[in-house]
Amino acid sequence: MPIRILTLHRQSLLNTEGVAGVIILGLAFMACYYTTIMGLIYLWQTDGDYSYAPILPIISGYIIWTKRKELAAAPVTTSWPGAIAFLILLAISIYGILGSSPSAVRPAIPLVLLAITLFCFGKERFKLLLFPLFLLVFMIPLPTLIQTRIGIPLKIISTRLGEGLLRLAGVSVFVEGNIIDLGVTQLQVVDACSGLRYILPLLALGVIFAYFFEKSRWKQIALVASTIPIAIFANGFRIGITGYLAQHFGREAANGFFHGFSGWLIFVFALSLMAGFYGLLRTVFPESIMVVRAPHGPAKGAHPGRVNARNTTAVITAGAGLLVVALLNYATASLQPYRLQGGFSAFPLSIGHWQGRTESIDPNIIRLSGAEDALNATFSSNDGNIVSLYIGYRGAPFNESENFFHSPNVCLPSSGWKTLSIENHKIDAIPGFDTIVIRKMVIEKMGLRQLVYYWFQTKKRVSPDVNLNRYHLTLHALSRDNTHDLFIRPITPLRPTDSLETAQKRLDQFTRQMLGALYEFLAQNQVESHGV
Repeated sequence: MPIRILTLHRQSLLNTEGVAGVIILGLAFMACYYTTIMGLIYLWQTDGDYSYAPILPIISGYIIWTKRKELAAAPVTTSWPGAIAFLILLAISIYGILGSSPSAVRPAIPLVLLAITLFCFGKERFKLLLFPLFLLVFMIPLPTLIQTRIGIPLKIISTRLGEGLLRLAGVSVFVEGNIIDLGVTQLQVVDACSGLRYILPLLALGVIFAYFFEKSRWKQIALVASTIPIAIFANGFRIGITGYLAQHFGREAANGFFHGFSGWLIFVFALSLMAGFYGLLRTVFPESIMVVRAPHGPAKGAHPGRVNARNTTAVITAGAGLLVVALLNYATASLQPYRLQGGFSAFPLSIGHWQGRTESIDPNIIRLSGAEDALNATFSSNDGNIVSLYIGYRGAPFNESENFFHSPNVCLPSSGWKTLSIENHKIDAIPGFDTIVIRKMVIEKMGLRQLVYYWFQTKKRVSPDVNLNRYHLTLHALSRDNTHDLFIRPITPLRPTDSLETAQKRLDQFTRQMLGALYEFLAQNQVESHGV
């Protein structure tokens, strides 16, 4: 008799609007993405561009709460297209979590929630939860590559707008790239002033505003689309004001209190422009009579607010998938880091006929480059050839890091270098690998050309692509094959008398000799840190 009562109790719990299923999936979801979510929270606290993000889950939760009666009445079904989407996103999550790629796993979080809703609770509840769960997309930071690709043109546009406003104010100004020359002083429009910190929150607010206050779909789209040019204009306006203050009151006035406070002031200005545009829309295009459609009836074989055996199976399947990823993450995190005893202080500075000297490097730059330790050295040969070498080292490559290794084809252009060519390049006779494929770049700045090689390397695999390197780390993690991770970048200048082939042979030869010395150095100085 007690067994019968327990069985009935479980059935009633599952049939109470799927509450048990939501709790099970919620706990499994948190176990799966706990590390990633904690990384997001830390980023929100430390990066001003995303300081608005914590409010979005609260707004999303409020919208879901307002729909609670509709959710309770909606039929509970299953959708196998949702299952397919869930499995694909779970595979991406494995790649992102085990391969230490936040840019892959973070965007998957709101999409996984949507896929689970469709898979476990059906189309009707998916439609009701689509907007509040989609809203969570705006709390996810843009990947570094996208930020750079968008940020560079935004800086140029904002700089030009600032220049135009300064000229209208009667200020003589000369602009080159993102440098504003006022004669007595110069202002540089850096990455933080690209306008992204206005575009992202304003876009999110535009979506929320359109959802709550406008029912016409085309007006919603117009309102959201308007936030982008408004944010760009507002940022250019801020740059113009900063330049005006610097011209008339000195650089200290522009960089002091106003520079920090103006961010909030200009954001309020942008909000006012958005509200004004919305008012214009309502005035020019007044409300029309809305056609109210009758709601769809429940799906065949489905009962509002009740789950069946198929839903229970879907919940268990989705929960099990999330827990498998959580266990893989836990098992990978238990792999002990490979530390370098004494760092790179013992790295040989005599390699073949090359003699080197180490260059100082700011520890903050090492951290931002994604490395735990780094070597920065310049090697010269007897015939006057020079190679600059940077080696970034991670002994704990499976830990999430916002500043994990990234490709120079992102950071070098942002430093003013123009990429003349970029392609893959093979180097043979490499110790331990025979042949490796690396990335080769030719860059130019103020008439100076350089040949750049770079690649990413675990103890067994070499890759010219950072995403392929993440995949290699995932393979290491799945097989519990502990490894380090390296980013290696030798550079040699292209002198006027050098042909590309001559410089390439020089850098090929250096790479062979350097990698031989590196393997020996790692074998002698690398230790697995138990209990760290």
